[in-house]
Amino acid sequence: VVKRFSTVGMGPSQGRHSALPTARLVADATQRSVSETGVTTARPPFTAETLAHLAGRSFDPFRVTTMQQRHLELGAVMMPAGDWQRPAYYPSADGRLDRHHSMQEEARHVREHVGLIDVSTLGGLEIRGPDAAEFINRIFTFGFLKQPVGRTRYAAMTNEQGVVIDDGVSCRLADDHFYVTATTSGVGRVFQSMLQWNAQWRLDVDIANVTSAFAAVNIAGPLSRQVLETVCTGVDLSAQALPYLELREGYAGDAPARLMRTGFVGELSYELHVPARYGEYLWDLLMEAGKAFGIRPFGVEAQRLLRLEKGHVIIGQDTDGMSHPGEIGMSWAVNRTKPFFVGRRAVDILDEQPAKRRLVGFQLPAGSAKPMEGHLVLDGTDITGNVTSCEYSTTQNAIIGLAYAGADKAPPGSQITIRVEGGAEVSAEVVKLPFYDANNSRQEM
Repeated sequence: VVKRFSTVGMGPSQGRHSALPTARLVADATQRSVSETGVTTARPPFTAETLAHLAGRSFDPFRVTTMQQRHLELGAVMMPAGDWQRPAYYPSADGRLDRHHSMQEEARHVREHVGLIDVSTLGGLEIRGPDAAEFINRIFTFGFLKQPVGRTRYAAMTNEQGVVIDDGVSCRLADDHFYVTATTSGVGRVFQSMLQWNAQWRLDVDIANVTSAFAAVNIAGPLSRQVLETVCTGVDLSAQALPYLELREGYAGDAPARLMRTGFVGELSYELHVPARYGEYLWDLLMEAGKAFGIRPFGVEAQRLLRLEKGHVIIGQDTDGMSHPGEIGMSWAVNRTKPFFVGRRAVDILDEQPAKRRLVGFQLPAGSAKPMEGHLVLDGTDITGNVTSCEYSTTQNAIIGLAYAGADKAPPGSQITIRVEGGAEVSAEVVKLPFYDANNSRQEM
């Protein structure tokens, strides 16, 4: 009773400091002995422990794709990505293992020739059933009821507060069958959210997390179609038969494959998703077929630079716990005519409020001090935002980046002040996105 009403013993020490003094006070007040009043139950540990002991052993489990051995054989430097290990970059043509040099070389090669990247870590979700289209239409912000079979569509997801929490691509394989990708680190949360919502909606669908069931690659660059034409059967890869954002099912060698005319890098690009047991086979097949075209692998670092040049947002890096579609330039991905999607009411309310900040693209001369992710954007002495992505672009011969800035600084041509390393400040020009190929002619070749 004393513990319940006084909360004694419920603090950080869990009664180790207070239990016995409290028992003595209670014994004195009730004119009994401590043995008669007793003390609250002690929980382990019973003696002081070091922080190092509480931290436990150094153990960081991770997952690897079916192509992992090939990356290691090529000398890739691996990096964590959610629960997975992914190649950050590979040795450069001259054998150097330098992040900046390799990243720039790999990115330039994709722009000029053809590159291959392992994207097996992307989340994969299968939605099947008579209500599949209705379910997808409620979960994501775009409209999906009339999405044609054989077509892909960008899929952004907001929570009930209108905050963008994930994105991917919705692929309609049949009237009652969708294959939806999600971010590497967010697919578990998306899957749980889908199950939670359908427990309320009771729609006739089956929802399965098939991330581990598939292996996938993205082959990108102006020569990518020529490489695929040497190995793919059962599908016409011509620009007329398989235009941008279309989806087909066929074969890559002996592997049954879902071929998507999509990508993240702003070039002619295809994603191939195959059963996981064919992952290493697919990698070997494309690397061998691509030799005649100068194919080379590229890693996550080059991929992120290429997507930055196209102004594509990475959820979780260029967004935070308050980012809604309007302030990150994604209002185009919100269907305003459908009656409902998760977060619809909050998105509408947020859009009606005066904007306080915007995610903007900025550019600096090549010789400037390069801002880092997290560096502050200032307006006088006030903090108005922060840098979310920044890198030197060989294509633009400039430092480019994305940052949150005050809404009054969003128009192209505005100047924003960024505090860089050492406390110095640089003035960057706000530019219209994307930085590269504004008319999208490269990815629609």
